[in-house]
Amino acid sequence: MASIVNLAEAALLARQQLPAEFGPDAVRPSYDGLGLANAAALATHWLAPDAPDLYDQPALPAFQPELLNQPEVTAAWQGWQNQGEIRQVVLLLIDALGYDQLRQMMSDGTAPALAAATSADQAFFMPATTVYPSTTTTALTSAATAYAPAQHGIMGTYVYFREIGTIVNVIGYQPSLAPTRTPFFDYQFDPDTLVPVPNMYRRLEQAGVTVEIVNNYLFKGSSISRFTSAGSIAGQKHYNGYITAGDGFAQLRGGLLAHAETNEKSFTYMYLSTVDSTAHQYGPLTPSNRAEVSALDYSLRKEILEPLAGRKDIAVLLVADHGQRMSDPDKAAWLNDYAELAAMLAVPVTGEARTGYLHLKHDTELAAVDYINRKLGEHFLAVPRSEAVALGLFGLPGQPLGPECADRTGDLLLVPKSDWLVRQQLTKEERKPYFKGCHGGLSRAEMLIPFLAYRL
Repeated sequence: MASIVNLAEAALLARQQLPAEFGPDAVRPSYDGLGLANAAALATHWLAPDAPDLYDQPALPAFQPELLNQPEVTAAWQGWQNQGEIRQVVLLLIDALGYDQLRQMMSDGTAPALAAATSADQAFFMPATTVYPSTTTTALTSAATAYAPAQHGIMGTYVYFREIGTIVNVIGYQPSLAPTRTPFFDYQFDPDTLVPVPNMYRRLEQAGVTVEIVNNYLFKGSSISRFTSAGSIAGQKHYNGYITAGDGFAQLRGGLLAHAETNEKSFTYMYLSTVDSTAHQYGPLTPSNRAEVSALDYSLRKEILEPLAGRKDIAVLLVADHGQRMSDPDKAAWLNDYAELAAMLAVPVTGEARTGYLHLKHDTELAAVDYINRKLGEHFLAVPRSEAVALGLFGLPGQPLGPECADRTGDLLLVPKSDWLVRQQLTKEERKPYFKGCHGGLSRAEMLIPFLAYRL
């Protein structure tokens, strides 16, 4: 298995390489068959290939390792699929468990259960890419819909929504610039109608598949939960809230056994957030981050892998929404220090600290590009939105942005070439350092995620 993983990694990195000016380790997201949204699309592909589209544009294709043109990888994937019928699918998404970080922790003993699982006969394991920007709000929406950001329109954590004329913190669903953390009321900005494309839950339910969600009880009814599951039965009635990860895995096991007794097809989405929280707070691969991965690894083995062993009609797809990398507070470009560029902005910078969207005043794009090249060019690229679309950063290369996201990416992307951040101070308070762990950019540490297909 190790040789297949290494072959797949090398082929994926070569295939998804970006132009040299993006930096030596920049990775282009895959939407055509080797990315997060494609992994999610496997559930429909296996359980209900005739599920209705519910939209005028079909979802992205299912995961296709064959695109790597590596015969050994293709044979391993086909062999895995030919082990028998799949009647239950679990999409287990562990926030910020990046491919590079996971492989390191499997090799050093932090995650022994996952190390054993990835090399087992009933496993297929390789890297995949996440979406761009490599951030939770964007990635979770793609995982729930199997559509690219270019179609679903959730373009980052801080997004300018022209329809309400303000910048929104999408995680809190609250205005970014107001002195309040109160979320928007539905009549102001309704999460149930925010995403124009259908989620997979609705599509599978209409095809007769039982769909359940296993997630932290605190996230039930949250704005992200609502806009990623809008219109589905699962989001309303089949949301199983857990207190701890072990509790969540126990609930997952109970649901799978219940579905097996009735011989019904089922899809279950389970989300775990604590690896991301510890990586932000302390940094990826730090002792606290490793401790959290180790705890999840143990619970997964004790509650799922061992008790359900032998049930090969159950397929677990383990993925992440992104990886993480360490941030350096001395490598932050504060736009306040670049007054000429700041004066060209129609609104403050949006997006991510690792991907800045610049919404420019009329007729200033050429001046902004020239200024960035002169003053920030050593560490940043100025990428016009049209170039980002042509490169396939937000969707299939050249595929136009949907009307919901065309206004949300700005006129220029300010893209770090290496480990820099872009920030802007909007108050008179002292500048605060960024999280110790960061993501949102194009580096392999942020962009590569694990893809583990495992038959119990």
